[in-house]
Amino acid sequence: MSTTFDADGIKASAKNIGALMDDMTAFSNLKPQWPNAGHFELAQWLERIVDDRRNAIVAHAEHLKTAFEDMETTLTNIATDFENADGDNANKIKTSITELISHVESDISTMDKNTENDQHNFTPDSTSGNTNKPDDGDGYNDNLSDPI
Repeated sequence: MSTTFDADGIKASAKNIGALMDDMTAFSNLKPQWPNAGHFELAQWLERIVDDRRNAIVAHAEHLKTAFEDMETTLTNIATDFENADGDNANKIKTSITELISHVESDISTMDKNTENDQHNFTPDSTSGNTNKPDDGDGYNDNLSDPI
């Protein structure tokens, strides 16, 4: 019994996987939307909830895009390694899969850290007494239990 594979099929599948999240328009349009419920405690709490959920949706899409792009690269490399298969390539393929996991985790972690630095939950308004700094850094992981 022999094992067969279709390197071109693997590469085509990899390309399709990599393109699954190419259109991020909906998420890009969602990112800048900001709820404005008012400048009192309950309104700011509601803004944080809405912001947290919006950020979760955008983050999920960005995480999927990163994972799919890394999968595309790795599957393409695996197909190439299969095409040139010899004793050393089996280890290359195993290493590629291990590296894929590491790349996805690293890319998502980096993306989340950058988001933490860029996203802000609400803008201060000196006229209403809201003195929260716009650089609160809560981004995608706002602790909604913390007081405002």
